[in-house]
Amino acid sequence: MLDVPMIQTRGFRNSDGGFQVRLRLPYYRGVWTNLLEGVSLTVDGEEYAADTIGWTLAGTDYTLAELVGSDTARWPVDVPATLTVPRGEPLSIGFHTVAAELRLHMSYIPEELQPTIWSEERRLVITR
Repeated sequence: MLDVPMIQTRGFRNSDGGFQVRLRLPYYRGVWTNLLEGVSLTVDGEEYAADTIGWTLAGTDYTLAELVGSDTARWPVDVPATLTVPRGEPLSIGFHTVAAELRLHMSYIPEELQPTIWSEERRLVITR
């Protein structure tokens, strides 16, 4: 089950060489991934650029370039994306302020009004 906010409380954890956070697509329907411009993350004031973040959608791992270059990959509305952020050391156990800015192009919106941006900040916890 997905949380209503874009940044999900489940799935925030340390991983090999970094950490992971899950995002729900805030748009009301799924999108082709070639419409993604990316997502930038900030954790406790430390910023992570969109092109450094790995994506996992429906069990398949991608770089942002692979998603943008794909003609077949989709991000369904009911499937969270797991974002893997490389970092030299794991995040500390405890609470962290996590902010995300997701940028998408909508196929029916004029180019001069693009991208559509969703921003959110949440307080999440790493337990181990």
